[in-house]
Amino acid sequence: MNALASTTNSLNYIQITTAVLSVLGIFFVDFNTTHIIIAIISFYLYSIIGISLMLHRYYTHKSFEFKFDWLRKIFTLIAILASRGSPLGWVYIHRYHHSKSDTQDDPHSPSVTGFKIFKFFDHMAEKKVNKFLVKDLVNKEQLFISQYYVGIILAFVFLLALIDLSLVYFVYILPVFLTHISQVCFNYFAHKSGYRNVKTKDKSTNNILLWPFILGDAWHNNHHANAAKLNTKIKWWEWDPIASFVKVIEK
Repeated sequence: MNALASTTNSLNYIQITTAVLSVLGIFFVDFNTTHIIIAIISFYLYSIIGISLMLHRYYTHKSFEFKFDWLRKIFTLIAILASRGSPLGWVYIHRYHHSKSDTQDDPHSPSVTGFKIFKFFDHMAEKKVNKFLVKDLVNKEQLFISQYYVGIILAFVFLLALIDLSLVYFVYILPVFLTHISQVCFNYFAHKSGYRNVKTKDKSTNNILLWPFILGDAWHNNHHANAAKLNTKIKWWEWDPIASFVKVIEK
């Protein structure tokens, strides 16, 4: 399955590359106020719009529909630039995670894999692919994205370089690496520590310390109790800003 291969390859190469360049860049770039703000905004675009909103709630769980298709396409581009894999590949792994949560077959259960900064899903590509999991996403658009996934990212990076080389670091390299770190922590701590509102078959937890980085997705036990539900809130104080934002853009 090419989509799954693109996901594992992107995690294997892009994340290591951005990690190395993030460290090296410290000695060559200017960390002024403007650049820091740009990096923070870019991080939240990738983490919240790209992953939490698009890859997770829209593409994986079909929790809402867009009012405007042009906006869906723009947000899909942000999801691609988050560099966590093509939508087809990401959705496959996440749906597989839900079906095998915290078992030996779970792609990223901390009980199985432990905590690793660079923890990839190569083993998933070796398993027999269940195409039924993503049959709703097998269309011309998603197949095109899967085929040219890395090319789209490289084109964006090249465009940034033409504008200003520093933008390559603060709009792409550093935010993508920070997004990777936040997702690694999410996959680990949201199944390892925190509290539970609902008794589920897995070990999913709600972890308030993750909230500043992934917002409503931090209420992960609530989500696993009802994956299709848009709003992850159960207790009155468990605010889910993503669900509030969706009310503005959904049909």
